[in-house]
Amino acid sequence: MISLNLGTNNGLYLDEPLDTWLTASQHDYAVPEAAGSSARVFLLKGNINQLALQKNPAIKIMRHDKLAYAQPLFKQELLILNALSDLSTITPILLTGFLQTGEGVIWPGEIAPLTKSTQLASSGHGVKGEMVLFNPNETELMLEEFDQRLKEHWLPFLLLERRWEDNLYVLTDAGYSRGEFSKNLSMRQVLKASIQIVQSLATAHEKGIIYLDHKLLHYYWNDVRQQVMIIDWNIGRFLEDKITPELKQFDLLQFSARALHHLFTGRQAPGSVAIGPNRPEDIEKSPRHFKASYPYDVQKRLNQDEMVFLEKALDGFFDSAGEMSDALELLLKKRL
Repeated sequence: MISLNLGTNNGLYLDEPLDTWLTASQHDYAVPEAAGSSARVFLLKGNINQLALQKNPAIKIMRHDKLAYAQPLFKQELLILNALSDLSTITPILLTGFLQTGEGVIWPGEIAPLTKSTQLASSGHGVKGEMVLFNPNETELMLEEFDQRLKEHWLPFLLLERRWEDNLYVLTDAGYSRGEFSKNLSMRQVLKASIQIVQSLATAHEKGIIYLDHKLLHYYWNDVRQQVMIIDWNIGRFLEDKITPELKQFDLLQFSARALHHLFTGRQAPGSVAIGPNRPEDIEKSPRHFKASYPYDVQKRLNQDEMVFLEKALDGFFDSAGEMSDALELLLKKRL
């Protein structure tokens, strides 16, 4: 564990927000890198060398204004990321820690930094305080201190790699891509990405973890490596041996209605949880069966086998991630 000071005069400081929509005049210029109702996310800048890091990371700090709601979600994400540390498709923890801000600190509003004035207003430059940091192999020690530190007004945080890949929402949402989504990723790439996500879910399920918050904003596509990366596990649940077949099936259904339907058709399934800072109860109230929607351009993109697969997935047909992965592998072979 090491202690450092945070602030523009202390070597490390919070810079631009990574959790706000860059929207002006009804035009979206970018998408959030980690939107959420339990944390704020900023780029951490300054003398990163003192943390033995090569690049400016993202820092995800538990919200100070929603402690009762945010505390269990943030703790779940710590537990989950610690348990999945060997999974290559997740954004790994670089460091964890706690931040205790100084008196009179005012957190920036959640506004899009589209001008010089709003860029300054939305940055975390004004947030100052003391930081204590733990290496990833000290996460269990950090968790032991978690509850007591919160009582003493410390805020837990994660340092994560900032994703530089393409967000899958940008590539595959029909509205955002102005209808060009089918040109951004081929169906072979869509199937490859889907397989990687489902195989990641299989690993998570084996360890008693469900993901639940399957909006495409949480998935990134590394075109060079043809690999998916996943962020934001704070809505997920670390159940260990309490995980049930029904919960695994529900996780796959949420993936199918939100991410899979979006990847295949450019839109989420009708009736699925809307994109945004979702709460666990939003997802829990979600329907248990969905219908696929195929606009004309999508009917030309998908073959019959893919449509049958999607409809089965939306109806909760798949009981395990392994079974769904096998079905996707067969679809990929037919696309050769």
